[in-house]
Amino acid sequence: MKVFVVLAFWILSLNATAQKAFEFEYYYGKTHHFEIKLSLANGYILASEILETNLATRKKTKYIPTGSSGKTLNLVFLPDTTAASIKRRKRNKIILYNLKEDYESLPAKIKGSYGIDLKTFSFKLYKQKAIH
Repeated sequence: MKVFVVLAFWILSLNATAQKAFEFEYYYGKTHHFEIKLSLANGYILASEILETNLATRKKTKYIPTGSSGKTLNLVFLPDTTAASIKRRKRNKIILYNLKEDYESLPAKIKGSYGIDLKTFSFKLYKQKAIH
């Protein structure tokens, strides 16, 4: 009988799901031969991620946040080093400016910069409309 009870609790615990404390909002923009898609985690900004696509080669690179810099929450993203397609470059990062940890009303656009091989390009990301 004890084995059955323990087994039942174990099976039920596998089916338990945790509720997220944040929601994703999606932003899109382009810069110097690259397409940038941001998944902004409103409520826990460090769960956000960026997918960068090279328009010439269609190669995709995932960027993850390394932390915020300064009091204005400038969020720095670096390439996900667990991906096998990543090769080290002189400078390869994306910075998003003036973000907040939690928004009452999400901004319509987010400004940022993309740095690659000692060159920097500015861009704007625009909020995608929800499709219902």
